[in-house]
Amino acid sequence: MQVQRLGGGIWNENDCVDQELVSRKMETRYYEGCGREGRIRCIFLGEFHPVAGPKISCQFPEDYISKEVFDSISAYIIPKPQIQKCTMTINSLGHKIVGYPIRIENPRYERNAYLFNLCFVCDSWSKTVQYEPVVKKLGEHLTIMEEETRFVSSGSTKLPTLLAHLLHDLNTHRKATLVEGDTVMHLKVLEIRKDPAPVHDYDVPVLLASVGLPRPGRPRRTAPPEGAEVQRQEHLDVEDEEPFEVDMDADWDLTTRQLLPYINGYNYVSKIAADTNVEKTLVKSCIQNLVYYGVVTLIPVLKFSNMYRATPNLSRLFSDQELQKSCLAFITKGSDSKKPTLSDVLEILCALQQGTTLRAICERFANTSGSTFDIRRLVVFAQLHELVRGLKRYPVYVRNPTRPNGFSTRTDPVLGIRRLFTGKHCTDEICCLARVDLPTLEQIIEDDPNIVTIWR
Repeated sequence: MQVQRLGGGIWNENDCVDQELVSRKMETRYYEGCGREGRIRCIFLGEFHPVAGPKISCQFPEDYISKEVFDSISAYIIPKPQIQKCTMTINSLGHKIVGYPIRIENPRYERNAYLFNLCFVCDSWSKTVQYEPVVKKLGEHLTIMEEETRFVSSGSTKLPTLLAHLLHDLNTHRKATLVEGDTVMHLKVLEIRKDPAPVHDYDVPVLLASVGLPRPGRPRRTAPPEGAEVQRQEHLDVEDEEPFEVDMDADWDLTTRQLLPYINGYNYVSKIAADTNVEKTLVKSCIQNLVYYGVVTLIPVLKFSNMYRATPNLSRLFSDQELQKSCLAFITKGSDSKKPTLSDVLEILCALQQGTTLRAICERFANTSGSTFDIRRLVVFAQLHELVRGLKRYPVYVRNPTRPNGFSTRTDPVLGIRRLFTGKHCTDEICCLARVDLPTLEQIIEDDPNIVTIWR
């Protein structure tokens, strides 16, 4: 069959076949468990008919799930009563289907019960965990509408339009609003992130909004090349396109509201707990929650005895104008001070190297351009954007720690600290675990010839 195109030329039905083959060929590189998120291909409503049994009463696009495919998996779409109202995922016959089966018992139905399931269909390799809360909320919402007006079982003519609206909005905007009479329901596909790493006593939280970093899962903002068209990214919310700010007056919980003023990029977890008089375990839990939601990130403790060195990412500072603006704005001391230049920043960052402490860098640039901005804030900014990397000290005791020079653990309190000198604990961690300050720890390392230090 051939049809005239709108813009000229002949459209052939083989064109669709070719495009479908190309699409399938491109997706063969994906596999179940690859972690990639795919689009919703179809939404259908399955129900148990009192005469015909399980069937698809409505789907969009039409005939996407064939009768043969549905009959093969209908026992899972309309399951036994024991697993009703449970989120379920079926991966079979090239489709991954997410559903939430509902059973409504009422004498007004022919078999005293009505069973239905609104399902999302995705590619077999696609990650679908982010759709489970949406499917569950839809199922609960349709249950209320069915109990009030028999909206589902009566075969409402609004169902096809509702499914088409859902498919378009969830794929395009990752959110949708359903209005039926006086009932309004808002849906949003949330990003499911991995659990953050445990928070340690020596970690330093930094607000992401203060350094121009994107929230987790969002790409870095870079200036497009001249003459290039700005393309809107798929699955990007309108609210995510705006700059992310942390509102200190928002409705935070009491612990978060108490901790936020102390998160300045220098205070570590133990110090924040002591300054706020909040239990340390509660502080760790709160900061870990802020890390999960992309409000803060963690960096090592900044000390003048630390050493840093530049990474290959430092070249981004030459070409990325947004990064340059964020850096200069973050490190400027005040509105009345002299504005630093990019050459001042690069001169200091390039001077950071192994064997040179941060104290030496500050003394070297104390009377030059470095006085126009805070070098500590520059180091914090550079670490967060992976422009520089901090080198940590790992002390190692090279002799048997159980009997060093004939001392025992009861008579030599320093021996308890030496047990941590295994090369697995950095000096920051040892200070927190042994509850000693850094000068005391450095003196212990310097006085004992059996201790060597590894920088990495």
